Amino acid sequence: MKIYVDAFSGEEIVSDSFNMEEKFEGVIGEVQSQDIVKGALNVDVGAGGHFGGKNEDEEDAGVDDQAQKVNNIIDAFKYAETQFTKADYVTYFKTYAKKVKAYLEANKPNRVAPFQKGAGEFIKWVSANFNDLQFYCPESYDMENHIVLGYYKEGQAAPAFVYILDGLKEVKM
Repeated sequence: MKIYVDAFSGEEIVSDSFNMEEKFEGVIGEVQSQDIVKGALNVDVGAGGHFGGKNEDEEDAGVDDQAQKVNNIIDAFKYAETQFTKADYVTYFKTYAKKVKAYLEANKPNRVAPFQKGAGEFIKWVSANFNDLQFYCPESYDMENHIVLGYYKEGQAAPAFVYILDGLKEVKM
């Protein structure tokens, strides 16, 4: 399994357990998330109350085991939603793109040109779709490093998440 961590903070952002589609010259990775039910696990092995379970006619013994609907990626990586105006996001992205470019020049010089081209295409896409986007910080709420974008694709009940791949490092587990 591979975990993708922020190249600057080392914080876990996403893993390869989610199918990722590359876009914009391989600069962007997109993952479709799912809403899942967490908690309230009720396992019936067909033995009724013989092994400490309750009989069908018994009431719950005060246990509060509530099912909760969560997004699998937000829950796994502890994203926190944040807000940006279009101007604020463009300012953030310009600063972050300079940081990524410097990182690539030092570590992956062959990725600099594709990154610059793909980043330009990406920011145009962001501008055109800005009102449909949601913004997420990783668990540390570090606003200077990787910000994850989410949006709902047509026909999907859960958002797709967008990652700047050149700002991530692969860590094998």
